[in-house]
Amino acid sequence: MINNFWNKLDKRQRYLVAGTAVFVLIALLLEIVFFPFWKAKERLTKAIQTNQRKLAETSALDKEFSLREARMAEIKKSLSVRSADFTLFSYLERKATQANVKRNIKYMNSSRGAQSASFEESLIDMKLDKITIRQLTDFLYFTESPADLVKIKKIVINKMKESPEYLSAQLQISSFQTLNRR
Repeated sequence: MINNFWNKLDKRQRYLVAGTAVFVLIALLLEIVFFPFWKAKERLTKAIQTNQRKLAETSALDKEFSLREARMAEIKKSLSVRSADFTLFSYLERKATQANVKRNIKYMNSSRGAQSASFEESLIDMKLDKITIRQLTDFLYFTESPADLVKIKKIVINKMKESPEYLSAQLQISSFQTLNRR
């Protein structure tokens, strides 16, 4: 039947049918084989890029977690060595006496900072008035102590308007303490 059909066609019609058959065959190959392959390749490339981004984010989070975990271990170690009756308020009063600025304390307000499962940050907002730069540097030197986990988080220093030879300093001082002490 196909042979009969083919024999009835003239030379030009045979070329046209053969060309059309080749075109249809190429179109089918493209549609069935090549286009799905290219789409799958694109999806795979996008999935790889997405997973690479996720891996980079996970690695960054893992690094941050490791750093925080190491910091927590340092804090726990320092807290275990520190005396059980430590309070930031009394510590600062002792250091103010040592630096000879206790009479210059205008206020000391305590507040709570960040909190984890096992300890919390204690904050003291403190203002010192009519102090010399030497008194301030002595107080800062005596106060900040990595061994006791005491650090100056924020400091604002101004010259006093009524007495320019003196300073006024507002400080935020922090330390950590275990939660079960309260």
